[in-house]
Amino acid sequence: MNYRQLALLAGLLLFAGAIAVATGTITMSLNEGLIILVGLVALAIGTRSLFRRRGARVSIDTPTPEQRAGVPAPGETISDAIGEFRSMTSEYSVGSRRIASGLRIAATAVLTRFGGHTRTEAEQTLDDGTWTDDTTAAKFLAPERHRERSLQDWLPNRLSRQESSFQSAVRHTTDAIANVGYNSGTLEDGDSDTDANSTSSLPTYSGRRAHAETASRTTTADVEGIETRDQRSTEYWTGIGVVALFAVGIGAVAEAPAVALAGVIGVGYAGFAHAFDPPELEIAVDRELSVDNPEPGDEVDVTVTITNESGRFVPDLRFIDGVPPGLAVTQGSSRLGTALRPQESVTLEYTVLVQRGTHEFDPALAIVRDLSRSREREYLVESESELVCEPVLRPVGTSVPLRSTAASFSGRLMTSDGGSGTTFHSVREYRPNDPLSRIDWNRHAKTGELATLEFHEERAARVVVLVDARKMSFLAPEPDATHAVDRSVGAAGRIAASLLAEGDTVGLAALGPVSRTGDAAADADPCWLAPASGRDHEVRLQDLLATHPQFDATRPESESRWLPQLRTLRRRLSAETQIIFLSPLCDTGSVTIARQLESRGHPVTVVSPDPTSEETTSQQLAAVARRVRRFDLQRIGIPVIDWPADESIDEVFARHAGGRQ
Repeated sequence: MNYRQLALLAGLLLFAGAIAVATGTITMSLNEGLIILVGLVALAIGTRSLFRRRGARVSIDTPTPEQRAGVPAPGETISDAIGEFRSMTSEYSVGSRRIASGLRIAATAVLTRFGGHTRTEAEQTLDDGTWTDDTTAAKFLAPERHRERSLQDWLPNRLSRQESSFQSAVRHTTDAIANVGYNSGTLEDGDSDTDANSTSSLPTYSGRRAHAETASRTTTADVEGIETRDQRSTEYWTGIGVVALFAVGIGAVAEAPAVALAGVIGVGYAGFAHAFDPPELEIAVDRELSVDNPEPGDEVDVTVTITNESGRFVPDLRFIDGVPPGLAVTQGSSRLGTALRPQESVTLEYTVLVQRGTHEFDPALAIVRDLSRSREREYLVESESELVCEPVLRPVGTSVPLRSTAASFSGRLMTSDGGSGTTFHSVREYRPNDPLSRIDWNRHAKTGELATLEFHEERAARVVVLVDARKMSFLAPEPDATHAVDRSVGAAGRIAASLLAEGDTVGLAALGPVSRTGDAAADADPCWLAPASGRDHEVRLQDLLATHPQFDATRPESESRWLPQLRTLRRRLSAETQIIFLSPLCDTGSVTIARQLESRGHPVTVVSPDPTSEETTSQQLAAVARRVRRFDLQRIGIPVIDWPADESIDEVFARHAGGRQ
């Protein structure tokens, strides 16, 4: 018998005694002072219990594994977006003008690239205010506009929670910067006032980092069998105890036996609530999947059978299955509340939408309460299940855009050397043993001389598909949208399939963290598959895309040291290898990677999935920074194929083949 059961027994004896005294069965001689003292003590205990209940949790906040783990969009805050332009120029400023000076750097960047200005001319147009038709933006970046804001400017907006004139100016300036290089802007002439009507078409101002609700996991720890994680009181009955103690105290002080008796009954209920512990959990969890080898985008039915293997009744069981963070529940629910008799089983069914990758189910979370719901235990239940979804290696509908080369290796690429092929190169003198099919018979008919036609030789390409899987690349326009790394991995499989089908040799590599938890020791083996061909090589490539930890669909907790990975990759590449680099181009590191590979003689083609959004000012500015990076790469001869979020890779390559960027 534990202390709570002893307290229950004492409470029952006191309860019975109180009833006996109230009915006159037992006569007790108590003076008035003692009764008042008992009442005051009861009131003091009730008051203490009342303050203890403040902030008490009746139940825990359970995780939400039903949704995929979200990723941010580029430009979470205005400071982040401005920092992208500062990193391009290595400029930095401090003080209250850091946003204005950062926007001036951004304006200079777009004017020198898309406005046809030199840096000096761009600075002059900013000083003069002639760089835009928006007078608000022009004044904001002019040197003489800066002054200290008075309390009279700041206080009314602060009290009314309206947009300040500074925030409105930032919105106008960002929109004007984004419109440089385009024929039309968001604002019409004369619509540069800073009231709410003139800014309704502009993105919202974002000064602070948004704290969006994201899915949480049951646990990330390794669990063997059933482990107790926590035991706590829910404070569910504390309110009854407080009311009962107040009733006893008031009844004693006011000499009201009926009120005191009612309070004693409430104390009895509160004592019963603390008499028992939650039962020890002994359950077996069996999980079945309807499909063993799903394809990306398929729906898989999950059936979970929970069996009570103990000989005790479980009055209140809350079960939450450990859905992997890369899957989303589309039908049903992954949680269940029930009671289980000994050896009884219950079934939980739900459907998940599958994305490519290896998805390991987390340990399930089980919460057990006693009959009174006053105490609960939290358990982690092991149930190993793994769902592997391999990307489909389906060739792209159009040819993969590769760059021409003059290297002397065997291959399919069009080179500058004459030989056999399909595109005319030149005419040379006839040589013995030249094929008859290559003799220029038209010239022979006119002049009687034999000549041999030369064509651009087509040689097989040696290509490495490089995926930018760094933490900075896990970006998407919406938290629940497919992020850029996921799109890149899917495209990598299809690009490789197209090249292999055309007889090219293809390899696979990645840059980014190997471990999702920031374990530095795990960064020793980044993905690398040397260029080759054949069915066995294709199977190996498909397996790497599905199982290698660098291609995990969840965002890593920390960034890795990707520069050593890049140096290792450069040493592995042969001189004739060209690179198809899949990256969202949302930081200067991606530009550095492309430039370094290009400078080492490896022709680079960038395929860039666009993860940007323009819902807020900072996101709009981040989209402009990405456009600047694309321009900088194209200016030095590196092709960049932009891949909008609403288009497939087939549509993007078809548009590129038609000459539209």
